[in-house]
Amino acid sequence: MERKTFERSPCSVARSLAVLGDWWNPLIIRECLLGVHRFDGFQRWLGIGRNILSRRLTLLEQEGVLERRLYQERPKRYEYYLTAKGYDAATLLLAMMPFGERWYFESEPPPVMLYHRDTDKPVRPLLVDAETGQPLDPKDVYSGPGPAFPGSESLRRERFTEFYRRREQTETRAPDGDQV
Repeated sequence: MERKTFERSPCSVARSLAVLGDWWNPLIIRECLLGVHRFDGFQRWLGIGRNILSRRLTLLEQEGVLERRLYQERPKRYEYYLTAKGYDAATLLLAMMPFGERWYFESEPPPVMLYHRDTDKPVRPLLVDAETGQPLDPKDVYSGPGPAFPGSESLRRERFTEFYRRREQTETRAPDGDQV
């Protein structure tokens, strides 16, 4: 069965999953973060078949997530490093760590710790609002159409019901807070 592509989807999550939705790709990115850069190292730490690893590395390079660098001329051998796009993708993996620790290692110490390069102190990932710097709880957000969301007004209203309901409530209130 052919996998559905999301390259034209009006959703940043769906488009991201087109590259990161395969379980091997995030694990390859994780290994790069942990300092693995060579084919044999990926294969060793992931237990992945050579053919699958080769395809995933090629895809991640084509997508601009990894950069391939020659480290040996004969035979030609390469190392793989995260690009700026790769480090952005890695932030998703860091955000997954607290989830895994809470729900899959809750009674055990964490299997991997993160340390800040400048201070050598342990750090824990936390999703924050870029505008305010405050922790972001998924229960506290709702979605609305962005400038590039396609479709008719009725489709938008169907897709983003809370957004439009809230806008309509705001519009029907007078400046002093009373209903109009």
